[in-house]
This record gives sequence, C-alpha cells and structure tokens, in this order.
Amino acid sequence: MRRVTRLAALFLAATALPVCAGPALSQTAPVSLGTPDAVLADAFSSLRGARELSDGTLLLADWIEERVVRVDLATGSVMDVMLRGPGPDEVRLPSALVSMSGDSTLVVDLGNSRLTVLTPSGRAARAIRAERPGLTGVGGVDSGGGIWFAVPAWAAQADPLPDDSVRVVRVDPDGTTRVVAVIQGSRRRSDAGTPSREPRIPVVGYAKQDGWALLSNGSLAIVRGGAYRVEVVSPDGRRVAGPPYAGRPRHVTDGDKRRFVIDFMASSPTSGRGADGGMGPSPAVDDAAVTRVVRSTEFAEEHPWFQGAPIPSPGGRVWVRRAGPADAPALYDVFGGDGRRVHTVALPPGRRVLAVGVRGVYAAHADELGLESVERYRLPPDAIPTSGPTPSAPAASSAAHPSTATPGATTPRVSLRSTAPTRSSFIPGATSGR
Repeated sequence: MRRVTRLAALFLAATALPVCAGPALSQTAPVSLGTPDAVLADAFSSLRGARELSDGTLLLADWIEERVVRVDLATGSVMDVMLRGPGPDEVRLPSALVSMSGDSTLVVDLGNSRLTVLTPSGRAARAIRAERPGLTGVGGVDSGGGIWFAVPAWAAQADPLPDDSVRVVRVDPDGTTRVVAVIQGSRRRSDAGTPSREPRIPVVGYAKQDGWALLSNGSLAIVRGGAYRVEVVSPDGRRVAGPPYAGRPRHVTDGDKRRFVIDFMASSPTSGRGADGGMGPSPAVDDAAVTRVVRSTEFAEEHPWFQGAPIPSPGGRVWVRRAGPADAPALYDVFGGDGRRVHTVALPPGRRVLAVGVRGVYAAHADELGLESVERYRLPPDAIPTSGPTPSAPAASSAAHPSTATPGATTPRVSLRSTAPTRSSFIPGATSGR
C-alpha cells in the first residue's frame, strides 16, 4: 500500500507542477507547409513507421504488407530490407522503427514478438526477445543503449497504480529497470472485468490520456491529456512545464464512434491470420459488425486535445497532432524544450506525419482506396534550434531522470536476451509482448 501511495504521489506531483495561465490554441495562426517537395510514386497498404537516415534515404514499415523498405525520394527507388517471415532477416507486423545511434534502427516486430536491430546498411545484426510486457511498445532508445517503454496496466496487477495510470520505464543494457515517469494511460471501460457475449473494445473510446516521447537530446517529453500541456524532463532530472493550452472541446458524434471502432480493429492483430497460423493483420469488417461493436463500446462525450503518439524532431522538439475532423487540415503543435509551443503546423487534409527529420517532414497520404503514398514537406522556419544548451543523453550506467524515479522503487533486472541473427534463435510463433 505504501508503494502505491508513493507512485500516486509521484503522479499527482507531476500533474501539479506550477504553470502560468494558458493561451488559447487558436492564438497563433498555423504555418502551412504548402505542397510537398518530393512524392514517392509507390503506394503502401498501412505505414506504421518511418526513420530518416543520414544519407537522406528513408526506412518505412508497412503493417499489412509486412515488410520494411528503404526508399530514396530523390530517385524514387524502393529497396526491400525485410520481408514477411519468421527468419532473422524477416518481419511480421512491423509496428515501429525506432532511431538508434549511428544510423542503426530498432524494428519493432510485433508478429514475431521481438525487436530487431538493423545496421546502417540494413542488415539484421541482433534480436531482442520481447519477453517483458510493453517492450513491443518501445518509444525510444537513448545514446546509452537504454530502451524506453510504458508497462501496460494489465501487467502491473501485483503492484497496481490508481486511475489507470501506467509507468514509463528505462531498461539499461544490463537489464536494470528504472521507473522514469508515471502517466495517465488508456481508460479501461467501467465493466471491463465482467464477461460479455457481444464483442467489445476494452478501453473507453476517445478518453483523454497522456502521451510521451524520448527526444533527440535525451530529454523526456510528456504531453498531458487532462490540461493540454507539455512537461520536459532533462537527463539530469530537471523538469519544466509549459503552460496549458485552452481550446473548445469537440463533441463525439456517431460518425466519430464508427471511425474509432474501424481504426481500433484495423490496428489490432488477430491470432491465426498469419501465414503459418500466427498473428496477422485483422480482416476488414462490414458495416453491420461495426454497428454491433459501436453499441457495445463505451465512449467519452468529448474528443481529447490531441491524438496519436507525440513525434520527436531534431533539436529536442516534439510534434503533437491536435485532434480534429478527418476532412480538415491536419494541425500539429510543435513544442520546444521549455514546454512552450513554437509553431502550429498545418498539412493538407488526409495527411499524417510519419517522422520529422533534418531534411523535412515525412507524411502519409491515403487515397480513396486507402492506399498510402509518402510525401516530404519542407521544414517550417526555425524548425531546428541553432543555439541553446543541449543536454546529453544518459550513459548506460547512470540513473535516468532521478527526479522522476519512484522513491523506494525496486529495480528488478530484466533479461533482454540479445541473440545473434540465426534462424534458430527466433521464436517461430507469434505471441505479442505488448
């Protein structure tokens, strides 16, 4: 009980940081990115990850086609890096591409329940078995080799947190785990523990929750969902909180509810759909099935302030997509290291940002058939800060973010078993570690 109290105090202390009065979301006119300066001719089925490399090429992960490719927007070339399968240089359900130092990339291979490290040339160097709940939701890797992810609430039943809160942890290369923050997770529905004959979604649709991102300078950015504001914690533990930004809430309509169900089901893998009976992309559902799930799903009355995961950008900044109608321009608030908004960036309707790099903003654009093309837009003015202190990322042996660590928290050693890329070293089946 004392441990729960300490973690609850940590959460309350973080959300009660002193902030000044908040400006309105509409106070600053959006900066339009105009038209793309490069468009890739090839289409993709469902892009889940993008990672800009230092030579200007781009890694892309396609969830449905189950492959990772390397593209050159200057020449239009597309080269396969990983194709569907259980082997060491293969992938199933790639859900994210995480930047590592030296142009290496961590591929989140949800279908094979592992993380694969790609070298700058695209070779599979090693794999990490996803034996720890939440590890396939990795949100960043720092320069000391620490892996950052959120531990799902269902995996913390022996040491639960109040109010659907979850822990963000950092796992050192030696396996030591440290709690670096406590955030508001997804809201479980009020009857989640009771059986149901109808298919239903276990979380409350459009409920407000926090988001987070590991920034390029080693800082942790936390986007609070209650009062829309950003907190930044530097590697030495210094914490700053930007002002809350006020806006007009948007009511959740019947059409919004259907869109939530369709998106949720499309992004949830299904057992038995893979090539060998493992996990695979969920099949499309008809209107009648969507209606049944909508009826059995619990929804918030209003939309959250933002949607999707925050996106780190060069210079220690973070991009946050503001929630809005699908047919309206896509608005992204760009926050600096002090938690204050620097820009609001507008992209044409139907776009979503995949990644932000030094050469531009990479966005996916879905056509009327749902196929996605990749566009690159020029960075807005002053997108990458040229001055100011840049904290270094924590070393592997240092305590990450000491001010956010939980007093008295245990630091169990987690086995992140790293294996050489041989076919026998990988799990042939498909069980998610999320």
